[in-house]
Order: sequence, then structure tokens, then C-alpha cells
Amino acid sequence: MVQNDLGMRILLFIVLAFSCIELNAQASKGLDFIDGYVYTLKGDTLKGKVCYINTKTNERFDKIYFLDANNSKKRMGAEKLAGFGFEGNTFQFVDVGDGFGKVIMQRIVEGDINLYYSWFKTENSNTRNFEYEKAVFLKKKNKDELFEVFERKFEKTMSNYFKGDEDIIELMKKNNWGINDLDKIVKAYNEKE
Repeated sequence: MVQNDLGMRILLFIVLAFSCIELNAQASKGLDFIDGYVYTLKGDTLKGKVCYINTKTNERFDKIYFLDANNSKKRMGAEKLAGFGFEGNTFQFVDVGDGFGKVIMQRIVEGDINLYYSWFKTENSNTRNFEYEKAVFLKKKNKDELFEVFERKFEKTMSNYFKGDEDIIELMKKNNWGINDLDKIVKAYNEKE
């Protein structure tokens, strides 16, 4: 009986050692996994570990890596997933139109208007070092089109976007809110009755 128990312990140690070696090899390639979840197009939420960026090259993946509860690694994108999340951050696959298809966007604010951040490769990107430019988007609930927000002419653009909502426009002027305060603007709009 003692012999079988010792054999099981040795087997368990070997399995754990190989799991650690595999995770360490992935991390050395820049695939650092974070405790998180994915939510599928069918509406299921699966807990596990998520990797959406290569920490060595700074490449942001168009499909994420997911380790499920059995440590089975899968590569999944918009064809199977609606989004993913970790550490309080939520990402969605959002259709940007114009032939780009669905891209990963971080949802910053959710409500009648959603605020998203996304990143697009710059011309300086190469296979060893990726550089990105952040883009900011608004999307009204039940509307398909995204509205890209630029820092240039921000006040005028937002006045047009919120046309008819004079209280939001007045709040922006009163608080001198700019593009860095867009989350506050969207939250104020979403909290209106």
C-alpha cells in the first residue's frame, strides 16, 4: 500500500514538473498567461488563463491564447468568441466595418453608449518590435456603426455627437472636459434618466 502511494506521489510530481516546464517555455516566448475568462458566441463563460499580447515583442494578437482548466492551450478569435476578460478588464470582438472585420477592443464604459479603446499597428512595427496607436471609439446601443473620437476638434465633434443633449454639452464645458475625460462624459450620459 505504501509503495503505491509513493508511486502516485512520484507520478504527480513528474506531471507537475512538466506542466511548469511547458508554462515556463511559453513565458520565455512572451506568452504570459493571466487568470481570466472567455465568453463564447453561444453565451458560455469559460474560466482559465488568457494571453492576448506577446510581452517580448509587444504584439497584440488578433486571436488570443486560452488555457482551459485542463491546461489545454487553444487559439481562438472572433469566429468562436464574443470576448474575454481578466483582472477587471473586458475585451470584445467588435466589427469596425470598412473591410477590417472584427477587432479586439477594450470596453472602458458600458451602457447606452459604450466607450472602447483599440490599438492599430503603426508603420514602425516589425516582427521583433510592434508599435501601436490607440484609437478611441463610441458606440450607441442598438446601432452598428462605431464613431471614432479624435483629440483634434474634440469639443466641436462632441457637441455634434451629443446634439440635442444640451445638459451633457454644458457639463463638458463647465468641467473643461477633453478627450482624456471621455469616460466621465460617457458615464454622465449613461446615468441620465
